[in-house]
Amino acid sequence: MSRLSRAELQLRNRAKVLAAARAEFAEHGYRDATIDRIADRADLTRGAVYSNFAGKRALYLTALADQNRPGRGARRAVSTPTEGLAAFASSWFDREHPGAEPDLADFGTPYASLLGFNAVLLGLALDALSPGELGRRIQVSRLALTLLTGATQLASAPGFVQPLAVARACAGLADLDVDDLWRPPPTTPPVRPAHESWSPPSVTDEVLRRTAEFGTGIVVILGLNRLAAAEDVVRSTDGAVTIALVSSDPSELGPLARYTTDSLLGCLRQVAPLPRVQVVHDEDGVLASALGCEVIGDDLEHAVAITGDRIAARAEGFGAGAAIASTQPARTVAAG
Repeated sequence: MSRLSRAELQLRNRAKVLAAARAEFAEHGYRDATIDRIADRADLTRGAVYSNFAGKRALYLTALADQNRPGRGARRAVSTPTEGLAAFASSWFDREHPGAEPDLADFGTPYASLLGFNAVLLGLALDALSPGELGRRIQVSRLALTLLTGATQLASAPGFVQPLAVARACAGLADLDVDDLWRPPPTTPPVRPAHESWSPPSVTDEVLRRTAEFGTGIVVILGLNRLAAAEDVVRSTDGAVTIALVSSDPSELGPLARYTTDSLLGCLRQVAPLPRVQVVHDEDGVLASALGCEVIGDDLEHAVAITGDRIAARAEGFGAGAAIASTQPARTVAAG
């Protein structure tokens, strides 16, 4: 039998650690699970576990994101935002949770930013069910996710949360007349024309779970503290949009981003339609580097306009996404 390469051995050990972690969390819950027992279950050393994952929290979030991949469960037919929110909420409560979750609020700004990003994705999906009201559903989605996230955190109080009642409450939010809190950035950086060739790396679009496709459109690289800029972009253009998430701490924040967005997309996949954007988890920075980002951080906002195999324009800094979006086809709202 041929010996495994270093890369193959690392992949095998990572899979063994994840399988052992799922069993450990399912049996003992997050708080009482230990790295030592996970290592024993995987027949590996404690050091081998830490060589693959930053710690127990990162391991737990990776295990959750992996088992809550989009595409689980039967798709539910919906035709209105009300039906969509009710079905989404039901799917939310159907997710698998091996033991009580860690307190994700400990992550602070990155976690809050990811929740806001999820509201944009959910809002886009609901918008597709209600043509002529583009953008309005993002604020409604924030309210729905506030309710659902709070209900999830109360899971440790058996009998208090009634999933069916919460789902009905979410459905009632769909037609709630709420103020639209979004405002375009007060200032934007200059858009610099470019005529640069580029070769897109092979990265995964997490929305459709396939290799991302780049033709003509916008690519925005966002650090986890700058995800609010995603709303600026999708509100401003009808063109193709790719949003790539990066962070200064991919070993810890990468699993958080994957778990948070994959949980939402897994629920949306059962409801349909999916949001009209590509989402890329760019933990290794390969897409950011291909587009010319020299420094990757949580406050990064770097946007480019793509035309085929050329970069046509770029902007960097606060408001860069909105600046590039302003050079693309304007968003139109259908009458009726």
